[in-house]
Amino acid sequence: MPLLYVAVAMVIVAVVARLINTDLRMPGDIMPILNLVLALLVVGMVLWLINTYVPMVGSINAILNIVVVAATCVRVLQVVGLWSRVIRIWSRLTRRPLGTAPSA
Repeated sequence: MPLLYVAVAMVIVAVVARLINTDLRMPGDIMPILNLVLALLVVGMVLWLINTYVPMVGSINAILNIVVVAATCVRVLQVVGLWSRVIRIWSRLTRRPLGTAPSA
């Protein structure tokens, strides 16, 4: 029965995505956020399906979950326009002045 619920939810998400991207008139700044929410729903459902129905060793399952969550976080930051700032801050934190040796 849960698979039926997931299938119905996926169909609803697909219909809403179709309406948002083609038929409904919305302000331009709301569409990316709605698409992001729909994508998060799909990622969550797919990750739940994998965790529930694909037999895996616990460590591989944990690695898969971490990779998916990290990739999703990067995508969210890209959609809201913060990824370039994160990269800039990271490069400032990890940059060493020229001519200095790394500490051992």
